[in-house]
This record gives sequence, C-alpha cells and structure tokens, in this order.
Amino acid sequence: WYQRRVREAVVSTQSTGSLKASSYCIQGMAALVEGRLTDAKRKLRETVVMANKADLNKLTSSAFLLLAHIFVDIGNQTDALEMVKSAHEIANRIPDISLQMWSCKMLEQLYRTDQPEKSGEIRELREKLTAKIEKESEESTSLPEHNLLQWLDSEFPSSCMSMV
Repeated sequence: WYQRRVREAVVSTQSTGSLKASSYCIQGMAALVEGRLTDAKRKLRETVVMANKADLNKLTSSAFLLLAHIFVDIGNQTDALEMVKSAHEIANRIPDISLQMWSCKMLEQLYRTDQPEKSGEIRELREKLTAKIEKESEESTSLPEHNLLQWLDSEFPSSCMSMV
C-alpha cells in the first residue's frame, strides 16, 4: 500500500522537488529490501538527480551510499567505491557525522583487500569520529538540561528551575 501512496505523491504535478526526491528514495529502499536491485538502482539514481536539484545534500549522500551497497552486492567494486567517495565528500562538506561514519565504514571495507594502507587511514578517521561522538555525548549528559531527561516520577530537579 505504501508504494502506491508514494507513487501518487510523485505523480502529483504540484509536488516539490524535495517530496519527489524523498519518495524516490523510499521507493528505492523498498525495492532494495525486496531484492529488486534493478528497480532500486533506478529509483536511487532518480533520488540523486532530484535531491541535487533541490539541494538536499543529506539525501544525496544517503542515496549514494545505498547505491554503493547495491554495487557491492552485485560485485561492482569500482562503481561502489565511486559512490562512497562521492557520499563521503558530501558528508564532510555539510558536515554530517552519521553519514561520515557510514561512508568511512564502507570505504574501509572496500579498500581492505586492494589498498590495506588506505583502509588503515580510513579506520583511524572512523576511530576519531567515534571518539568525537563519545566526547559530545559525555559533554551533553553533564549539562544541567540533561537532568530533564532523567526526571520522571520524582520532584522537578532544582538544577533545572532556571530553565523554566
């Protein structure tokens, strides 16, 4: 049912570029999950085109990474590497740490057999990103605002009174 609803959204002539790009991405992911790789590639490529037109960098990068997974599945390492490099470049430019981690993990795997030294460099980068995420998490949990997340059945935290 969701494919029909998404298709209806795309067919609408009043749909925005971002809506069309998003719906193509959803259709591509659905095709990927269902194992229809040709349809998935087609929809994800359309996602890239539409997302570029609408300047949706995160969606473009995500679509490149999903395409890379498809290329890995069909044994096309060259195209997979190009997709991941493009996604990684976008992820670094915007910057989006989740996409950076995802692209680093894929680059590390793709470089592992042919270019082990590059794989090691990417692993180091991924470890730095992981450390950054952990540091930011520790910093955020030490803020007084974090007490609001832990407040459930007890008295309202006095450290949060200044925020009200």
